[in-house]
Amino acid sequence: MQLIVKVLTLISLLPFIILSCKGFGYFSGLGANPIETIIHFTGQWGIRILIITLIITPIGHYTHYKLFNKLPKPLGLVSLFYIINHFLSYALIDQGGDVKIIIVDIIETPYLIVGWGGFLCLLSIGLVSFKKLQPWFNKNRSTISGITYTGAILGVWHFYWQTKVIETEPVLLSAIMLLLTAWKFKISKDKS
Repeated sequence: MQLIVKVLTLISLLPFIILSCKGFGYFSGLGANPIETIIHFTGQWGIRILIITLIITPIGHYTHYKLFNKLPKPLGLVSLFYIINHFLSYALIDQGGDVKIIIVDIIETPYLIVGWGGFLCLLSIGLVSFKKLQPWFNKNRSTISGITYTGAILGVWHFYWQTKVIETEPVLLSAIMLLLTAWKFKISKDKS
């Protein structure tokens, strides 16, 4: 089972490998606006993998198949990897690492405020996922789950809002997130 988890985790990194190859001019390169391509590509894959991670939880809940209990943490960390790259691409490449410009841009741009909130939620989860913190992590699963869902909702909102026009993927991810959140509330209500 550990081998399957490792293989699926490696598969989830394939888009990043493809992006890296595009950076070196393969697969048609990065297009006319390479910075925008990198920022959008890493953000989209971060939210896609996060949503897949959240979808795995109800599947595991109903099937009781152990693989579905082992996948969320590594896939969630892969999602965080993409989201960190998304933020760093924006902050370091697009804004040149100028903290003042970044802060002003975040404050003045509503979808960046939402994205920043989602980023901080997911970063906080990533920081407590180390093995040394495993007992605390296990004891506080409901809190961690709530923060993860909050981060995912903010991430989907950020994605939807920044497109500026109605596109299929953000609408689809919004609908999936709505269903997942309703399921989470139902499960929480059933436990209490």
